[in-house]
Amino acid sequence: METKEEQKTKIKLLGICGSPRKGNSLFLLQQALDEASKAYPEQVETNTYIFGQTPFAPCDACQAHKRLKGECRIEDGFQELRDKWLDADAVIYSVPVYHMGIPGQVKCFIDRLGNSLGYYFTEYIPGEPAFHIPRLMKVIGSITQGSHIFAGQEHAQAFINTHAILMRCIPVSGDLWESYIGAGGWTEVSLKVSALKTLAEEGKQDAQIAVRSAQSLGKRVVEMAMIVRDGLKSNKTLLAEQPSYLPVLKKIEKKSK
Repeated sequence: METKEEQKTKIKLLGICGSPRKGNSLFLLQQALDEASKAYPEQVETNTYIFGQTPFAPCDACQAHKRLKGECRIEDGFQELRDKWLDADAVIYSVPVYHMGIPGQVKCFIDRLGNSLGYYFTEYIPGEPAFHIPRLMKVIGSITQGSHIFAGQEHAQAFINTHAILMRCIPVSGDLWESYIGAGGWTEVSLKVSALKTLAEEGKQDAQIAVRSAQSLGKRVVEMAMIVRDGLKSNKTLLAEQPSYLPVLKKIEKKSK
């Protein structure tokens, strides 16, 4: 039985599956989440969000979030996922490669997230510029998979890592040599939703590497999230003098109560 203190201080790990097919991307994501929970059962709680359940409209640069204090005027799946994303301490994106990049619905979410959060946090950052994303300090990892070994997996990983940096977060990969800037896999040109799982069970080396890289990424994301959390707590007095750290410091303080 967990104590209330253990529940409060757990790392909240959000897994985002960018594919509506509930197949290969979800399989690799589950490998990462399961390994994180297995490695640190007392330190992490996981949550999964799967795209395709609700629509996501693209950002049209309407600027309404300025007068709505960061709220997007378009009401669809964005608000639910934004709140889950903000609540998480760590995020793992697992996406299929579409046209050498991430799927459109995931890009819609990221565009609207980045355009609105500066104004969403304005009231918590006195004296800072009107548009300012504070140092959210979430740890972010990426998993990508495609039908071909050269389908653009690293392009998609690089985009997600850039997204992490722009959101004032920390990108993390798995372990070398099997994971460079993220975890990647390919289905040997099979379009089946269970292709990677089947290939791994059949002992195919590339599929097993994809599984192991996803697993190591899950562990490293949680480990870095714990390091970041404890480092912020240890340096709270010093960092509190900088407005850009206030939201994440308040979040940690709230969890500790």
